[in-house]
Amino acid sequence: MNAMRRWRLAALACLLAAVPLAAEPPQAQPEPVKLSVVAICAHNRDENVDPRLKCMAEEIRKAVPQLTGFKVGKMYCKPVPVGTRETFKLVDDQEVVLTVVPGANKGDLQIKVTPPQMGEVTYETSCGNFFTIITKYRTKKNEVLILAVRVQPCKK
Repeated sequence: MNAMRRWRLAALACLLAAVPLAAEPPQAQPEPVKLSVVAICAHNRDENVDPRLKCMAEEIRKAVPQLTGFKVGKMYCKPVPVGTRETFKLVDDQEVVLTVVPGANKGDLQIKVTPPQMGEVTYETSCGNFFTIITKYRTKKNEVLILAVRVQPCKK
């Protein structure tokens, strides 16, 4: 083997050995967040309100006063890794697709929500508070489907 070829092989070996050192260290995966999803069925047939929805019903009535009765259709609470899409079954074979993504500022989170019969909505979380979406969907019992979504914990 001539000297030039040995030099090239040695240089190539040094480059290959240096590549892993030059690469960025692996990023630590963020902890999963707890995602809560509540499918609420609202109507104007009576004034029965599920006790778990009392505060939320009061706020929704401010926007839509003709809705008087509120019940829980489905409720979920599960850990979700940041950046993954999750699909949740709602009522009448409807579903919502949610993706939790990093927010604009460090420690903030955003949620991308695709409710039934609507386009994607993206919002920045307010830790511990539910974000409600009054959908266009009407159940088989002619109830309005309302989604309530919350992410915890929010770390700063």
